[in-house]
Amino acid sequence: MGTSNSFSGSSGKDAGDLRDNIAAWLDAGDRPEVTDGTDSESADGAERPSDKPRPGTPGQPRVDLVPALRVLINSRGGHSDGHGGAGGGSRGGGGGRPSGGVTRSVGRVSRAAGRAGILALAYSSGNREALREAGLNYDELQSLGDPVAVGLKIVETAFETQADSTLADAEERDIVATVVEWILEQPEDHSPTPEDVVRKSIETMIAETALTEVSATIYARDVSFEMRRHLERQIRDVAAEYAAQATLNPGGATEQQMAQAIENGIRDIGQIFGVTS
Repeated sequence: MGTSNSFSGSSGKDAGDLRDNIAAWLDAGDRPEVTDGTDSESADGAERPSDKPRPGTPGQPRVDLVPALRVLINSRGGHSDGHGGAGGGSRGGGGGRPSGGVTRSVGRVSRAAGRAGILALAYSSGNREALREAGLNYDELQSLGDPVAVGLKIVETAFETQADSTLADAEERDIVATVVEWILEQPEDHSPTPEDVVRKSIETMIAETALTEVSATIYARDVSFEMRRHLERQIRDVAAEYAAQATLNPGGATEQQMAQAIENGIRDIGQIFGVTS
């Protein structure tokens, strides 16, 4: 869960509110856990359905991820530098956040996700020309014989820079890798549309931001593996619901158009929930 549980979370009210929301969710689910939909056996030895709410069920409160939107959108590195393409912009954006915060850039990760999305779609559809223009060879990718290895090559190409040791860079690469993996996992006859990829990118950006910020808090509370798994699923489900609310107009299938649609979608969701940069 998250990029690093050694990171205690960003400073500031927004990140603190997010951690408080997660703590409240865990407290609401702090009850004997079951994994098969039944309580322990009754006195007569017969199993009976559980009537206690469990994480991820209608009886469990929803995770509020609006603070995660604020953390993502209002990071000092969060503004786009206005250029197309991928991998642009200096690390750290417009300045560092105090007290060990992650300096995120919606524009930067949108560009990388846009380019990676286009390349993954090109590989899935056998578009050799699109891959060649990015310096990739379809036959060489196929010869790897492993979707994970193919995905790594696409992610490396999308960023055009070597990975560094910053938490922001690790989080961005996790986001893009998750989107690429999702595209490559789709059946050949159900290839995602550019809009599908945009929404998946938005969903993943919100979810990974939240998971990075709360990971250490979760581990510090000695939460069981089962509860952590439920929480991560809840966070990803809520992030998907947020992404579904964005008004999108990818306008085409170039990497620049997709990148802009991702960034605009994030900011559109922010406006829906009253978050402005």
